[in-house]
Amino acid sequence: MLNRIRQSIVYRIGTLMLLTVLVALSSMVASYVISDAAENDAAAVNLAGSLRAMSYRLSATAPSGNVQATADLADEVAKRLARVLSISDFSASDNLRAARNYRKVIVSWEREIRPLLESIASGRLSMDSLQLATYLEPFIGDVDTLVFDYQTIAEEKISLLRLVQLGSLFAIVVLVYLSLYILHRSVELPLKQLTSRSLSIAQGNFHQHRLEIDSEDELGVLARTINYMSDEIHATHQQLAKRVELKTEQLQKSHEALDFQYRLARRISEGPLAGTELGKWLEEFANMADLDNLDLCLMTPDGEAPYEHLVEGKGYNHCESYECRICVSSCGPSDEGSFHIHRFPLEVDKRNYGVLTCTLPQGKDLDEEQLQRLATFADSVTAAIAINEREAQERRVALLDERAIIARELHDSLAQSLSYLKIQVTRLSHANRSEQVNKSKVKEIIHELKEGLDSSYRQLRELLTTFRLQIGPGGLRNILEQSILAYREQHPQITILLDYHLNEVPLTPHEEIHLLQLVREATQNAVYHSQGDMVQISLIQAKNQSLNVRIRDNGVGISNAPEKRNHFGMSIMQERASNLNGKLNIQRREEGGTEVQFNFIPLYARERELVWRDAG
Repeated sequence: MLNRIRQSIVYRIGTLMLLTVLVALSSMVASYVISDAAENDAAAVNLAGSLRAMSYRLSATAPSGNVQATADLADEVAKRLARVLSISDFSASDNLRAARNYRKVIVSWEREIRPLLESIASGRLSMDSLQLATYLEPFIGDVDTLVFDYQTIAEEKISLLRLVQLGSLFAIVVLVYLSLYILHRSVELPLKQLTSRSLSIAQGNFHQHRLEIDSEDELGVLARTINYMSDEIHATHQQLAKRVELKTEQLQKSHEALDFQYRLARRISEGPLAGTELGKWLEEFANMADLDNLDLCLMTPDGEAPYEHLVEGKGYNHCESYECRICVSSCGPSDEGSFHIHRFPLEVDKRNYGVLTCTLPQGKDLDEEQLQRLATFADSVTAAIAINEREAQERRVALLDERAIIARELHDSLAQSLSYLKIQVTRLSHANRSEQVNKSKVKEIIHELKEGLDSSYRQLRELLTTFRLQIGPGGLRNILEQSILAYREQHPQITILLDYHLNEVPLTPHEEIHLLQLVREATQNAVYHSQGDMVQISLIQAKNQSLNVRIRDNGVGISNAPEKRNHFGMSIMQERASNLNGKLNIQRREEGGTEVQFNFIPLYARERELVWRDAG
């Protein structure tokens, strides 16, 4: 029982409440019992008091000789004496003082007073009122004593009731005070501490103001639990703070590494890396990765020794030139003397460009992150060298392609013109060697030679202009507008109109070059051979994503014998159309003039069609 009271606030408070209720109930029951016992005390006092008054009446009635009135009063006194006994808390045989006084009054009444009164009333005994009153004085005194006894009994009951109520009140006050004291000490103060600690925990203070509650009840268990929880959370927070600090440091290093790789990748995309600049990148990488001794050996795929050896720190002290092939072939971790070596090959597509070596003291090794960073740096250097080599190869291929284009352009234009001129010179030589020189024929040949020279010179200027053309930031539309402006300046009598609607079409450089050359060739033919005064150029995209190019003039129209020398440019346009997988059509217009039509599907549309087809 005591253990339960000590270990449970609820049981403790419940016990106090139960005691308070029991005291209150006891007080109520006692009050009820006492009040119930004192219910007839007042009536008994009144009845006893009335006996004294009736005794005085009898003392006045009996000497008058009225027997009936005397008998009636005597009967009434007897009834009231019996009534007093019936409402009393004792019986006539009890040994209480009130019971003894009552028996004395009854005996005195029945044996002395009543016979005396009857004798006086009947005349057997003569006694006046004064004498009778004097004789009744002892009896009246006994009645007064009986009244006083009843009054004393009533006052004792009232005193007992007052005492019970005061005792109950005191017990209730004590219990209430004890309850309030226990609530204050066991509930209010601990709750204040718990509330304050909870607010402190809510603000993140897990290790300050520990709860000092040593009780064994629920709040004590809760306080110890909160203290334990706070200690655990504080320890967890410290661990998390250390982990966050470590992760932040790692993230910072990762950010630095990513920033380094981004800047290196951007630099690689901008152009080739020279040895001096690559050495600076190696130095920055060593500082970023916390590595001291790094060697970067760069080799040609067919070389035996490095053409560039970059060292950061002391490097690998035992590095010898004759060991280069062995160093490259033994990539990975190895122990050599007092050093622990890591080698990372610079290799792509089975082509070796060198090796990246990291030298560490014996017993020390690289962590996973450092290994990954070294491998990534080696891959970046390899990519830079491979990109440089590929760009050099692309430049060589582009140079050869450009020379092939120049050769084709010269062959298709100047070579044919020169061949034609050579034929005319042969004709002129035969005409001069004949016995009779036909002057008109010689004159015709000379005229054709002159026209051929003029045409060759014009073609040479067109080729020079074509070779100097460059598609700049303005794209195909800008270079077409510049070309048309040049034609307008050279031939102000001809109106050249451009209708361009390919601003939203992503053309490749290859497509732009061939479109430009095809439009220029067709426009040039219209300007020089159509004999018209208007040329219309339109470039639009059809609904099927194909591009439609039209060059129309209002001249004399294309000749029925296009094999003549002035129409050799058509073969060039046919070749450009085939390079774009397009269809070229050259025809006379019904309203006069020539129309060149070219249709092709650009690369982006063909690729999108393939993607849709594969998805379907």
